Amino acid sequence: MQVVQMGGFIQQVSTPCHACESTGKIFKRTQKKEVLEVHIPKGCPEGHKIVFSEKADELPGADTGDVVFVIKQQENKHFKRKGADLYIERTISLTEALCGFQLQVTHLDGRTLLIKSGVGDIVKPMQRGFDPLASDNAAKVWECIQGVDCPDIDTVAESVMMDPEKLKHACETQLIRQGIDVSGFIVDQESGRAYFKSGTRSEILSAQQPKQHCTMYVVADPNAESSARMMKAVKGEGMPTLKNPFVYGNLFIILNIEFPQSLSSNVQEQLRELLPPPLNAPANAINDGTEEHVLMDIDPVQSLSSNQANMSVGGQAYDEDEEVGGAPGQPQCAQM
Repeated sequence: MQVVQMGGFIQQVSTPCHACESTGKIFKRTQKKEVLEVHIPKGCPEGHKIVFSEKADELPGADTGDVVFVIKQQENKHFKRKGADLYIERTISLTEALCGFQLQVTHLDGRTLLIKSGVGDIVKPMQRGFDPLASDNAAKVWECIQGVDCPDIDTVAESVMMDPEKLKHACETQLIRQGIDVSGFIVDQESGRAYFKSGTRSEILSAQQPKQHCTMYVVADPNAESSARMMKAVKGEGMPTLKNPFVYGNLFIILNIEFPQSLSSNVQEQLRELLPPPLNAPANAINDGTEEHVLMDIDPVQSLSSNQANMSVGGQAYDEDEEVGGAPGQPQCAQM
């Protein structure tokens, strides 16, 4: 209580106590040290959280906080990790790619592995554009089918937006966050709406019916190009899985083929006798009118930059500040 004089009158006014925050009690905070033993489970992924319940601050009238450890993965010089699978990169010669190879690899736990190719196996260059270490969050691949609808499949959501790219993004983000997994949608130009369909790819394709002004978008078959994604791997030599440490991933070998710089004509003739026949051969006999060219190494980036000045777009044959004739006293160009 405080005594305050106001206009010749004396009054008693109550004000909140800042020491106890109007609770009537004062608590003294203490700090205590405690050792926490963090046991990291086998196969623990990046970002995994280990929680110690009620080991943080304690406040009167409030729940005790938790201590949370977030696992940060340390990168390895030789091994790359993707889930429970491991990847290493090695370079082999063309002879090893055709006739077999042996690799000696020191694993993460110190074991030495002797990895050999199978009898008669041939190592081929990797699929163009396929990156085995790419993120799993890549956008889905969609197939477009014109003039088709699937009215028998249940509609789980509708949209007045007609842009297919934005609708694809909504399927992969907004609907996924709501727990709705959509494998296809219909864009109906006549009604001006889009209809998201529940069901698998096979169910949507089997229920398709012809309908004008409609376009069906369905998720592409993820296993359509599985044969082109095949890689050499050692089964069961990856990381242990988190929920079952007795189940291991695979160890994939990214093989780069080192080709010889050149071959003599005698060696080339011997290889032609051993290897399958060439796929490309002149359709007709070479005559006097056939132009013959020999390939050479050229840098495409340098080639583009060297011709950039001659490829600039312009509306006139000459720039305004460029004169057709030479400097005074110099011979002029004559027109033919």
